[in-house]
Amino acid sequence: MGEASIPASGMQFDFVVVGGGTAGCCLASRLHSLLPQSSVALLERGPDETENPLVTNPLAAAQLPETDLVINYKTSPQSQLNDRQVTNYAGRLLSGSSAANYGAWIRAPATDYDHWAERVGNPRWAYKHLLPFFRRTESHYHPSGDADQHGFQGPIHTTSGRSYPLREPVHEAFLQAGFRDIPDLNAGDALGVAPWTENWKDGSRQHSNKAFDLSGVNVFTGLVVARLLVDDDRVATGVALTDGRQIQAKREVIISCGAHKTPQLLMLSGIGPKEELEKHGIRQVVESPAVGKNHFDHLALHQAWKLKHPERGLALGSPAFSDPAYMLGYPVEWIATDAVPSHLLEPALIEDAGAQSAIDPKAHPNLVPSCAHLALLIAYAPLNLSADYNVPLDGSHVSSGALLYKPTSRGRITLSSADPNAEPVVDPRYYSTLADRQMLRAGVRRIGQIMETAAARGIIEGETTPKGMPSLTSSASDQDIDARIKDYSEVWHHSAGTAAMGKDIQDSVVDAELNVHGLKHLRVVDASVFPEPISATPQATVYAIAEVAAVLISQGLE
Repeated sequence: MGEASIPASGMQFDFVVVGGGTAGCCLASRLHSLLPQSSVALLERGPDETENPLVTNPLAAAQLPETDLVINYKTSPQSQLNDRQVTNYAGRLLSGSSAANYGAWIRAPATDYDHWAERVGNPRWAYKHLLPFFRRTESHYHPSGDADQHGFQGPIHTTSGRSYPLREPVHEAFLQAGFRDIPDLNAGDALGVAPWTENWKDGSRQHSNKAFDLSGVNVFTGLVVARLLVDDDRVATGVALTDGRQIQAKREVIISCGAHKTPQLLMLSGIGPKEELEKHGIRQVVESPAVGKNHFDHLALHQAWKLKHPERGLALGSPAFSDPAYMLGYPVEWIATDAVPSHLLEPALIEDAGAQSAIDPKAHPNLVPSCAHLALLIAYAPLNLSADYNVPLDGSHVSSGALLYKPTSRGRITLSSADPNAEPVVDPRYYSTLADRQMLRAGVRRIGQIMETAAARGIIEGETTPKGMPSLTSSASDQDIDARIKDYSEVWHHSAGTAAMGKDIQDSVVDAELNVHGLKHLRVVDASVFPEPISATPQATVYAIAEVAAVLISQGLE
């Protein structure tokens, strides 16, 4: 259905899901499956581009940000990054960011989810209780995989094991740098080097609209929701569109607009911090001070490395890099996760907190022994480099990435105006804590160690640096690393946390059942409910949250 399908008098459904993204499509599909007699409406701002080649082709993903299918949020100037405005991408189409990402399929370590459950006071979010929902979503790529950890009949097919020319030397470089070999990154124990897993199927994207059956769902595209409808008893009863039409919900409204738009919609509806609402002349419905706060993302530094023998067809861009299998996904085979030593991290956390009593090494999520602070990878192309880095895509270079999985910096989403068509203000405060600087510096040095192994020296001539900057080695100074990060770091577009789950309305937005504090019949189901960063790309976890939400909602009506 499209915008014209809604009459001026409006429409009514049992459930109204606002946001047809990664979580929204999954949730709407599962609600219809679990409650087939109930009507479900799925409202999406963007178009349906299910078969658009830019969406379906893995090598076209890098072109999507140049189209109107992706929102390019520009952050406010980031003081710790030389006042740069860092771009945050989010999908603006049916399937949301699942139609615009690079397809990484990664679960966090079990301890991340266990700490999440402890923080929100509900074991439902512990790894062992989430595991059935992880399994429900996936069809694992290996038929003899661990059935305790993986599903084999879900809508998302995972893939792994394409064999590129540099497979063995890159793997050996990780091993020589001291990483242990683990066969499965998605089995609860992630420290080490493991095969890269993604959810491209036969070289085609499995975005949420394509993977989950929406045939029984009333799908509307091209709609902009102006605000939620809330009655005098603080019950969510539907939504109002920007043209005044209304869509009523007899049972529940579920917001799945993502970490940027979900807090914006809540605030436009009068749910948020009083001072922020007053600034834009919005009548407050519920004082919810945590709305828009707790923003976090995965900051990363990518580096380019010149190959010794590019004529052998070792990287994307070379005419000899021609096996059709190479084009079926992201040109990566291995990903390593690493821990930063506590003797480096704990003093930084203490300094950031301002008092030693504020840090309990046994309780802080970044200090548990199995915490994975960093992700490290090598791509067979110069990917995710700034435009002025000036490295050719001609098969002469590979690139590395050091990604900060567990940042302690926290930012905020606020309103730019009361206009629902305006984009919110995004201020992530990247790299603003000493702990973050210690962790990402350690990641960059770890990349240096990998590239200094005998295995890597056999294939790599050296780093190609931005003009005027020194090469970053395993012994690079804090100053040299920080200078590079300030000018050239990027994010992996994993914004989360801005409608966080928790026990109390003062420091969270939803409870452990995803209900918005202070209201009835209103939930949030997307990455904004993450209470803290996880050591993973968010996609698999967002699907699990949607699966959990569908069961919670259906059980509540039985």
